Amino acid sequence: MRLKSKNLTGVVQPLSYVDKMLRQQGFSPTGGDDPTYHVEIYDSATSSSYFLRIPANFTSRPTDTGEMTVKLGHPYLEAKLYLNTTIDDLLIIPKEIREAAEHKLAEIGDYLSRPSCARAAFPQSH
Repeated sequence: MRLKSKNLTGVVQPLSYVDKMLRQQGFSPTGGDDPTYHVEIYDSATSSSYFLRIPANFTSRPTDTGEMTVKLGHPYLEAKLYLNTTIDDLLIIPKEIREAAEHKLAEIGDYLSRPSCARAAFPQSH
């Protein structure tokens, strides 16, 4: 399920800053040519788990210091698959889980969408 996140989707920042910020928020990167970050959200009411994923694509333009930058894609939420998972389990994501995911995305978006955030986090040495 694709989630709305106006202040996160399309953000371009240095990979090291994105990686650090998302790891601090509990996300882990997955391998591949372009990283996707994910965090597991557990719903104690239904004893189900979901993955909140944020894809990132390397851009062709590095920073002034030559560091690679990434552009964040549309975040999405999906049910964690278990052996006894049914199609209905995959299609129905509780409203509370969606809201929790959107809240987390809004918080991350606030940090990552500021143009000066990467420079403040990584001051240049002279």
